[in-house]
Amino acid sequence: MKQTLAPLVQALQTHVKERPISFHVPGHKNGSFFPEMLYNDFKQALQYDVTELEGLDDLHSPEGPILEAQTLAASFYGAGHTFFLVGGSTVGNLAMVFALCRPGDIVFVQRNAHKSIFHAIKLARVTPIFLTPEYDKETGHPIGIALETLQEALRSYPNAKALLLTFPNYYGVGLNPKQLISVAKEHGLYVLVDEAHGAHFQISNSFPTSTLTLGADVVVQSTHKMLPALTMGSFLHVHSRLRNKVKQLQESLSIFQSSSPSYLIMASLDGARAYAETLDKQRIISILAGVNTFKRELATIKQIEVIKWPQSYQCDPLKVTIKTACELTGYQLQHAFNQVGVYPELADRDHVLFVLGLEELMNIEPIIKKLTSALSSYSVMIKQKNDMSFQGDKVSKLVLSSEELQRYSRTKVSLHQAVGQIAAEAIIPYPPGIPIILPGERIKQEIIKKIQELEQAGAYFQGHSSINEGIFIVELED
Repeated sequence: MKQTLAPLVQALQTHVKERPISFHVPGHKNGSFFPEMLYNDFKQALQYDVTELEGLDDLHSPEGPILEAQTLAASFYGAGHTFFLVGGSTVGNLAMVFALCRPGDIVFVQRNAHKSIFHAIKLARVTPIFLTPEYDKETGHPIGIALETLQEALRSYPNAKALLLTFPNYYGVGLNPKQLISVAKEHGLYVLVDEAHGAHFQISNSFPTSTLTLGADVVVQSTHKMLPALTMGSFLHVHSRLRNKVKQLQESLSIFQSSSPSYLIMASLDGARAYAETLDKQRIISILAGVNTFKRELATIKQIEVIKWPQSYQCDPLKVTIKTACELTGYQLQHAFNQVGVYPELADRDHVLFVLGLEELMNIEPIIKKLTSALSSYSVMIKQKNDMSFQGDKVSKLVLSSEELQRYSRTKVSLHQAVGQIAAEAIIPYPPGIPIILPGERIKQEIIKKIQELEQAGAYFQGHSSINEGIFIVELED
């Protein structure tokens, strides 16, 4: 039965209707004053930006409308328990590893994980064993772990505690993880999944199957990415078999979540779940028909190519990836689109990603005209295919752990000098925030080459105004 009620939203609306007098935080006092430059735009929302008042519950110890809202979300997603997150999937990734793993535990980690997973590993002081993903031959994008890679890791590290997966990738595609999850559970591993881009998967079988449905223990979803929730609104779902771990997860979240959680974000989570439950089969058919029309129209632009993923992949139809077929790189293509008022989600060296929403896409023709005009002066050309996948051992570990790294000094060297050295910092092209080098990793020549190619194509590296200025390495003793 669909539950379109939104108990937290309703509790806030009831509170606002009472025209309450604020002698509590936040300082704008229900929006009675605010910076003039923002007031007209924010004034309606400010009434709902409140704190833990009577009748509005407490995220860290919910007993009222927040608990009701989380319970409705758990029911919709088929979880044993669902937590609201106000710090994005990042906070969920941190909390699940910190709660379920102990210092020294061996954990298998998909090498193309988001940086928050690597931060979780460092905070929990676990021992990561990296599993190199398979790569799509056409795009060079990582698409998931092969079963053979997990089996090799299990033979080498039979006492491993957990498997940390990312599904799908940022472009909405991946290998079917069903068998991977099944084998991991047979060997007694926790399966913890960063499913940031899958908050809408439960709505329809037109989307990939959520890893929670496939048997994962904890699944984190960025509700704000694909559902109509505010930025930083996310879910952490716990499988029913882990009900005895809910308290541990709640305690872990209390460490990483703000003690003053945003009621605006929480209400948007409640509303987003209710919205998802209103989407019937006919609405989904209409939405996806619009997506297909958009793809067909994109295909008429000579300077780009619409990527068609193999049928063997799990693919989110709301993600549309295009490849440059002109002299521009993917980054330059994105910039050209920005200049005509069309803003894609991200770019890599050769591709641009469009993220569509859960609504019928209207007025496609003027969008296509803008994109066409942005590229009209560029000639079609055959692009040389360069492999951007990472090569190396399928199963590997760091040379130095995060604790060992603290014993050494670090020094900055040129990219050329860094080859063969041990990295003292993460090198992260952003977006999507996946480290190309991790602290404690041996730096290989092919990785430096890829960094140089990315920089030349226009990639941005977090913390580096120019990656060519050098990177930090461990200063080993002679």
